[in-house]
Amino acid sequence: MTQRSRIFISYSHKDRDRADFLWEELRSRGHEVFIDREGILETELITARIRDMMQGSDVVVLVLGPNWITSPACRMEMQFALELNKRMVPAAFEDVGPDLPPEIREINYVRFYGEDGEWSQAIERLDSALDRDIEWIRDHTRFGEQAARFLAGVGAPPRGAELRAMRRWIERNPRNAPGPTRDHWRYFKAGMSRRKWFQIGSAVATTVAICAALVGGYFWVSNQQCEELRSRAREAQTLDPVLAIQNILPLVDFSFCRAPDAWLEVLETLGQTIQGQRLRATVTLPDAPAHFVEFLPGSGHVVTVSADGSGAVFDPETGAVIEGELAMPAAGMAPRILYDRGRFLLIRDSRVTVWDPREGEMSGLPYQGGERVLSAALSPGVDTLVVATASNELHFHSLVSGRALRDPLSLGDDVTALAFVPGSARLIATVGDEVRVIDLVPALNGRAMGLIHRLRMPGPVVAMDVSADGSTVAAATGNIAGVWDLTTFDAILPPSALYLDGVDILGLGLSPDGLRMAVGASDNRARIHDVPTGKSLITLLGHRSPVHDVHFSPQGNAVMTHDEAGVMRLFDVSTGHSVPSISDAMTEAVMSTSDAGRNAAAMELMATGMRVNILPNQPDVLRLTHVAEDAPPFYNERLAHDGFVTSMALSPDERLLVTGADDGQVYVWDAQTGLPLYTFAHARDGLVTYVAADFTPSGDHIISWDSNGEQRVWAIQPLTGDLFQTACRLLPFENGVRNVEGLIGDIATRDPCEDVVLLPRWGATMWLASR
Repeated sequence: MTQRSRIFISYSHKDRDRADFLWEELRSRGHEVFIDREGILETELITARIRDMMQGSDVVVLVLGPNWITSPACRMEMQFALELNKRMVPAAFEDVGPDLPPEIREINYVRFYGEDGEWSQAIERLDSALDRDIEWIRDHTRFGEQAARFLAGVGAPPRGAELRAMRRWIERNPRNAPGPTRDHWRYFKAGMSRRKWFQIGSAVATTVAICAALVGGYFWVSNQQCEELRSRAREAQTLDPVLAIQNILPLVDFSFCRAPDAWLEVLETLGQTIQGQRLRATVTLPDAPAHFVEFLPGSGHVVTVSADGSGAVFDPETGAVIEGELAMPAAGMAPRILYDRGRFLLIRDSRVTVWDPREGEMSGLPYQGGERVLSAALSPGVDTLVVATASNELHFHSLVSGRALRDPLSLGDDVTALAFVPGSARLIATVGDEVRVIDLVPALNGRAMGLIHRLRMPGPVVAMDVSADGSTVAAATGNIAGVWDLTTFDAILPPSALYLDGVDILGLGLSPDGLRMAVGASDNRARIHDVPTGKSLITLLGHRSPVHDVHFSPQGNAVMTHDEAGVMRLFDVSTGHSVPSISDAMTEAVMSTSDAGRNAAAMELMATGMRVNILPNQPDVLRLTHVAEDAPPFYNERLAHDGFVTSMALSPDERLLVTGADDGQVYVWDAQTGLPLYTFAHARDGLVTYVAADFTPSGDHIISWDSNGEQRVWAIQPLTGDLFQTACRLLPFENGVRNVEGLIGDIATRDPCEDVVLLPRWGATMWLASR
C-alpha cells in the first residue's frame, strides 16, 4: 500500500459531491489523497498551501465539468501542475470536449458519464491509470521535493548513492510520463558539480582551458575509481574469503586512483582475506550419497566411491581426476563399500569381500555368514577381517584360511563402527552409547577375550575416529564430543557440548597427532577444535548442506570435507597455527644461525632495495624505507606493535617480514606493502623479556622462541607475486579448473593468475592504465 500514488484533487466547489466520491474511493484503495479542504489551517495562505500539497503529490486528478472549466481557482491549480510538471489525469463527469483548455486537450480522460459512465466502473479505470509508472512518478515527486528544499537554501545537492539514483531516474524517463522540471535539472546539476575535483578558472586562455578540462576529466575518473575502491573494500569485509577475493581482483585495473588511503583500505582488506582464505579446492561428485571420501596413504590423494560402486581418485590440491592410480571394483559389485588399510570392503547382505585396488583383484578369501553385516574392519597385518553382524556379534575371519579364528563375541547391542588402533591388535567398536576398546591378541589366538575398556557417551554414538598415531580416540553423539587417551583411557576432552542445541555432529576426524579434531555438523559447517580444551580454532565455510565426512590429510595440514549434496572441499588448516611439522634438527639450525635478535639489537635490517629500522624513542614501531629515492612509497610504512620489538627477519625471498615483541606476539608483514598479515600468540601470558622469530630455509615455516626457552613452529603460506597475485593463487580450484574473473585456465597448462595485473604503478600513462 505504501507504493500507491499520492493524489491531489482539483475541483470546483460546486462539484463537491463528485470530489467527495473520488476522495473516499481513492483513499479506500490505499492512495494518499490531498484536497483543499483537508490539512489547511485557518490562518494559512491557501494558494501557497495548495501549491505545497501539489508539490508533494504524484498525480493531479482534474474533476472535469462546466464548473471546473469556468472556475479561476481550478485554472490556477492547473497552472501550478504545469509548472511543477505533474502528471494530470482528467476525470470527466460531463462532456466538456470543445471547452477544454488547450494545455490538457490532448490528454485522454477517464469518462464518468455516457455508456461507460458507471461511477463504480470508471473509478476502477481511474485507479489503474493513477499507478501507471508509479515508481518513476514517486521518484519525480521525491526528487522535486528535495530540489525545492535545496533551491530554498535548506537542503544539500545530491551525492553518492542518491546522485546515482537520480541519474538513473533521468535516463529511464517512461514514455508519456512528465519529464524532469527545471528545478529537477538545477538540483541534479548541482549534485554533479560537487564531484569535480577542481574548477577551471574563467580567465584562463583557451589552450589552458582545454588542458584543464583534460586534467579535470582525469581527476573525475580518478575520483570515481577511488570511490569504487573504497566501496569494494568495505563490501569485501562482509563476504566470505573466496567471494571477497573475486570482488577485489578486478580493482588492479583502477590505476587512475592515486589516493593512498583508498588503496590502503583495499590492501588491508586483501591482507585480512588472505589470512582467512583456507578453501583450496572444490569437487562436485556425480553421485551425492557417496559411500566414503578418504585420503590415500602415501600419495595423499583423495579416493571416493559412489553409491553405484564406481570410484575415482582426485588431486586434493586442484580437484582434478587422477587416472590409473587405483583399480576400482566393477560398478554394482556391492550395495555398500567401506575403505580400510588401503582396501575396499565390499558388503552385500551377509557377505564381505576384500578388494585390493593396487592389484585390481580380490584379496584373500571372503567372509560368508548367516546374518546381515553392519560393519567390518581389517587388522593392521591385513590378514584378519573382523565383522559386526545384525545379531550383535563380532566374527573373526582369517583371510588366509577362510575360517573363523574363534567363536563370535556377543556385544549386546548394534555396532555402528569398527576400527583397529594403528599399529596394534586393539579393536575399537562403537556399541550403543559406548566406545569399547578390545585387546584382540588373546582372541586372535583362540583364547579368552582380552581386557575391554568401556568409554561412555551420554547417547548413541553416531561418529568415531582414531588418530593415525594411535594415541587418541574421539566419539560424538548429538552435539556432544569426547576424546580419550588410548594408553591410560583417561578423558582428554570429557564428553562436552561443542555447539548449541539443534546443531548435531555428523562426522569426526582426528589429526595424525591427535591434538586437533575436525567436526562436520548439521549447520552446513565444519570446524577444527583444539582437543584438550574443545575450543574452536577454525570454522570452514562454503558448504550449503550438512557436512557428514571430515578427514585430516596424512600430513595434518589439510582437511577434506564432504556434504550431503555431494560437494567435496579441501581446506588448508595449518597456515597461521602452531604445528609440530618439522624436525628438531631444523629448529635448532634456524635458531643457532638466525640474526633476528641481533637485527633488533642493531635497530636496523637491510635488504635488497629496502631498509627496516626501529624508530628512535619508539621501540614498538618499525619503519620501512626504500633505498632508491624514485621507488614508490609503501602503503603502510610504520609497523606498530603492542610491545617493544625484540627481533626482525625476512623470508628467504624477502617477500615477508617476521618480527617478535616482548608482548609475547609474533607478527608477519607483507614486505612489499607493509601490511600486517598474521599475528601469532607465541607466549599467551606475555611474561617474557623477548620473543625471536625467523623463517626456515624453505620459507614455509616460522620458528619462534623466547626468553623462557619455549619454542614454537608456525606454518605459513609463502607469497608469490604481488599481493593481488597471491590472492588470485589462493582462489580454490573447482573440479580441476580455476576461474579468475572470466579467465579460465587449467593449472596443468597455464596459471591464469599470471594475467592479473600488478599493483598500479605510480605515474602510469593514463590511456594505457584504463580498462
